[in-house]
Amino acid sequence: MKKRALISAIITISILAILFIKVDPGLLLKSLRTINYGYLALALLGYLCLNFALAFRLFWLLNKLGYHHSYRQILFFHFTSMILGDVTPGKVGYFGLVLLLKDVKAEDTLSVLTIGQIMDFLMKIVGTVAFVALLSGILLNEYQGVVIAGVTVVTALTLIASLLIWSERSLNLLRIFSFGALKKLTNLVEGIQASTSRLKSELVKALLISIAGWVFVGAQWYFIFLALFPDTNPSFLYFFLLQAIASTVAFIPVSLGGIGLQESAIIGILLISVANIEYTSAFTFGILVRGMSMLVDASFGTFNLRKLSIKDIIYNRGS
Repeated sequence: MKKRALISAIITISILAILFIKVDPGLLLKSLRTINYGYLALALLGYLCLNFALAFRLFWLLNKLGYHHSYRQILFFHFTSMILGDVTPGKVGYFGLVLLLKDVKAEDTLSVLTIGQIMDFLMKIVGTVAFVALLSGILLNEYQGVVIAGVTVVTALTLIASLLIWSERSLNLLRIFSFGALKKLTNLVEGIQASTSRLKSELVKALLISIAGWVFVGAQWYFIFLALFPDTNPSFLYFFLLQAIASTVAFIPVSLGGIGLQESAIIGILLISVANIEYTSAFTFGILVRGMSMLVDASFGTFNLRKLSIKDIIYNRGS
């Protein structure tokens, strides 16, 4: 597992180095010096609201399963899990919440997390397809391999997660081979399906919270762009959908937390779809999006890292 993490780290650094090569340092500094902090504050508010919504989804679903934690506790645990997702391939570190919620059955936490991920993945797929359609196929022609890879990974994860938490047939198949380590997996999946069945009446509410979160993160990206280019009149819908496709690419389990992959997607898409934008400006936008997210996650979630083993998350839970 350490070898896999090292390879991902090398790939991450390599992608970032390649992206930095084409950057104009003078233009980069100029963009940062002239940034509009009013719009940047609105972007920060959008990202905070996204996390408030996602944490509330966790809080709500856990409450329905009979666990009565404070919203504040769930919120800070959520931020800690976001940190882990920021530095693990495919963002699997987010499932480290299982280790933070020590008084909650693992299958219950996994059920809640998986439901949330399915909702989010479905919206990313819909957003990606809508964005490609919006650009009349230009995006697919230029970045066909990357787009298809991202959509394939997210679709596969959605299908696998759905089968594990809802399909009785998948459980029966596991039972056939239920011996050794697979017996523990079978018992875990059985518990997850039992938990999920108790939450069926809450799925629509969970979806509505997920949609609200998508709007908030779209606002974050929209206002970051305005912070860099305050005299422009960008379309909110454009950034609402751009976030979907760029974050979908980030789930390709190659680099740490999709670092480099998401930025590459942002730069490429902006260059082919936004008039008069330069490479350095597109790069600055991508770095600001990443930097703001990681800074907020670290600010609110670092304290709880002492409650778990990071190595266990990266090398075992993230395998």
